[in-house]
Amino acid sequence: MLLATAGGCWAGAGVSMSAAEAIDAVAAQTRTALSEYHGEVEAADDAKEAAAIAAFVARLQKDAGDEQAAASHAAAFQTAMAKLRADRRTEWQRHTAAVDNVRLLNEVTAGLRRVAIESLTLQDEVKRYLTDLVNARKQAVAAQSPAQQGARP
Repeated sequence: MLLATAGGCWAGAGVSMSAAEAIDAVAAQTRTALSEYHGEVEAADDAKEAAAIAAFVARLQKDAGDEQAAASHAAAFQTAMAKLRADRRTEWQRHTAAVDNVRLLNEVTAGLRRVAIESLTLQDEVKRYLTDLVNARKQAVAAQSPAQQGARP
């Protein structure tokens, strides 16, 4: 039973280490994907902002003498910029939440590794105990007289 327990600890440590490695790989890939996605969204938002500014300028130039039209264009521009800022905030909040999830994955892997190391330490203690037990048995047998050793079946 003791050997089965020691074997289970080692198997658990191996599974924990493998799981930690797999989760680390997923976290790294997720981190890369998040970074790429954030860069793409940021570039798209920059392009939208530049287009909104260009459209605003073009409308102002077209209606330069019309104060009412200019006021309408300014209001539309402010609305467009508010939407762009809201989109950027939303994307940043999602990005931050996803990065937090990656941090949680890293914490899980640290915990799995800690459990694995503690299991390996337990396995080492069991090995030491069993080795000492076997050595003590050998010494006890060696200490017996040759006649006592021969009397055994």
